[in-house]
Amino acid sequence: MATRSTPAPPKVTPTADEEAERRKASLAANEELLKIKHIIRKLESSLRIARRRRIFARCSIILGPLLAAVMYVLYFLRLFPWDQLAPFYFPGLVIVALLLWNTKRLNGDPGGPVELNSEGKQHRQTEVELELDLARTQDLRKFKVAHGIYDTTTRRLLYKEDAYADIEKLREESRKYRHVNNALQAVLIVGALGATGSSAIAAELQALRWVTFGIAIAVGLASGFMGYYKYKERSFYLQQTADAIEHEWEAFEVGVGRYKRADTEEKALADFVEEVHRLKSEQRKRQQNLEQPPEARGSGDA
Repeated sequence: MATRSTPAPPKVTPTADEEAERRKASLAANEELLKIKHIIRKLESSLRIARRRRIFARCSIILGPLLAAVMYVLYFLRLFPWDQLAPFYFPGLVIVALLLWNTKRLNGDPGGPVELNSEGKQHRQTEVELELDLARTQDLRKFKVAHGIYDTTTRRLLYKEDAYADIEKLREESRKYRHVNNALQAVLIVGALGATGSSAIAAELQALRWVTFGIAIAVGLASGFMGYYKYKERSFYLQQTADAIEHEWEAFEVGVGRYKRADTEEKALADFVEEVHRLKSEQRKRQQNLEQPPEARGSGDA
């Protein structure tokens, strides 16, 4: 005996008041999301300032005592005549004093930009506090997106906005690795020339033998770091991914390339999200490959 299929329930069409209420709730949710994104951008900016101040403090605490030790050695060992040393000695004392003062200032008051607390007093949030606030705000944004009244198109638009912010992050990280690579490359070039010149006159000035030895050590360390950590390759891959995401962004905005064949805006947006996700996945795989030891990288390439 054939069973009779149960008819599907009739589709309920929302009334005009219900549709207006839904749009109002969606607009309020979008406004709240914009406020959260603004807070995230502000925290990221403050965190960059806090990290920059920490780096300056560390550079000062290293360069100040190091320069003071070099000046002490030059003065008491009498490696050079005083009339040749004096024009550099007194400016060096001023630089040492400035570095030590900068160390005391930054270490005594670390953190991001100056802000006013609830009592009206100036204070700085520490780097740890800013990282915790940023992580908490990002988790709040994910929670709002996951449990809010956002459809698939809205979530893809949010991903698209995040992709544009990722472009600058990738380029900033690429610049960091490029600067490290350029600095090490400069050590190789200057060190090679300096070692050659100091070796030529080391027979006349016995003190230069230690200078030649120090230059050779610096050149060897720079060459080893460049070969092991692959700073140039890291910078290249990061810049390549950032350029590819920017290319997809511009192509989507003007409707060229693969996006001109999309029937609807939603289809073009879905293609954009899929391509950006693929580019990020490839970048993560390249990064993981560079994190491996040289022996593993060689076997993986084979």
